[in-house]
Amino acid sequence: MSKQTKKPAYLLHEFDRPIYLAAHFGFTPINYPKVKDIDLKLTEDCRIEVEGAKPLRTHDAAEKAAFLRMYAENDFASLPHPLSVIYRKPEKRAHDYCLHVLGFPSAVAEAILIRTGLTILMEEGHKRLVVEVNSVGDKDSVQAYERELHAFVRKVAAEIPPEHKKRIKEDVFELLKLALPEEIKGQLPSSIASLTSPSRAHFKEMLECLESLGVEFRLDCRLIGSKHYSSHTIFAIRDADSEMVLAEGSRYSRLTKRVGFKKELPSASMTIFAHAKKDGPEKIYKDLPKPKFYLIHLGHEAKLKSLPLIELLRTHRIPVYHFLGKDKITAQLAASEELRVPYLLIVGHKEALDHTVTVRNVSTRAQDTISMDDLPDYLKHLPF
Repeated sequence: MSKQTKKPAYLLHEFDRPIYLAAHFGFTPINYPKVKDIDLKLTEDCRIEVEGAKPLRTHDAAEKAAFLRMYAENDFASLPHPLSVIYRKPEKRAHDYCLHVLGFPSAVAEAILIRTGLTILMEEGHKRLVVEVNSVGDKDSVQAYERELHAFVRKVAAEIPPEHKKRIKEDVFELLKLALPEEIKGQLPSSIASLTSPSRAHFKEMLECLESLGVEFRLDCRLIGSKHYSSHTIFAIRDADSEMVLAEGSRYSRLTKRVGFKKELPSASMTIFAHAKKDGPEKIYKDLPKPKFYLIHLGHEAKLKSLPLIELLRTHRIPVYHFLGKDKITAQLAASEELRVPYLLIVGHKEALDHTVTVRNVSTRAQDTISMDDLPDYLKHLPF
């Protein structure tokens, strides 16, 4: 967020390790947006009450509505976008961490959430992680897929156990979350088959981002989210050994107009669940990382290289400013000038292909081109 003479009341002043780590990827720590009656009322039809069924955490529309209300009340729209924030949910024994990226229609937004989540979870001691992904696409894709599921239910109605039928009647997407007979599971239609052309392009970009991160991922058609507001990529991060879900997220842009926004605001979020955090002493930070470098990316290939590069530098305790949501160099240079960093790290098309970075001294304009693998050691020996 931009510099201000007095810190707004919504900003946090102390940070634990997950929040500190998220700051490396551009997330600003804020206070928890308390859910009010107005938030519950606006999203009451998003909550499915089915006897004997546990509520799913991905359906927590009221909390998202509370955050969007906080966005409006504190004039977050006036801040530079894309806007990335993180907060910790207050619980008596443990805390969920919620991360949001707003104003970023590209699939890179989901990639930023996933990369940040992986970093936090690995630092918590989770050794083997796998990312599961699916896409439900835009509103037209969701509606087309809903029709496919209704047709499928009619086809196999006689084989569905009676105790599941009420839940499916409330929300046909619940069909994908139930313990159904294997012969039915094998015939379930995939949401990817119902994607519109723009939604297919978005999902293709998402898969490119995951490949660039170099993480293990797999498709899971059971990841659907809420039919009321979820769109495009739905993802979960699991412990590969225990199969426990440690984090999950999706886009929820369709919720923004429901809560009163004049036009739809691209919005994506991820929740890291409390059980993902290991027990142990909690370190409290008073200050966020103060980078001396600003990463400038030029072109699609450079953007894909940026997240792995940020993570590489983080592992060497080298924080870096970045503005991955802006493609124009003028916007990135203006941000770097405001922050008054002494060095720029430039990744263009050629650098992305050569796996290099151009390091430019802002004062002297002198620059060197360095291999990404050698970059951390090079930066540690620069004069300041």
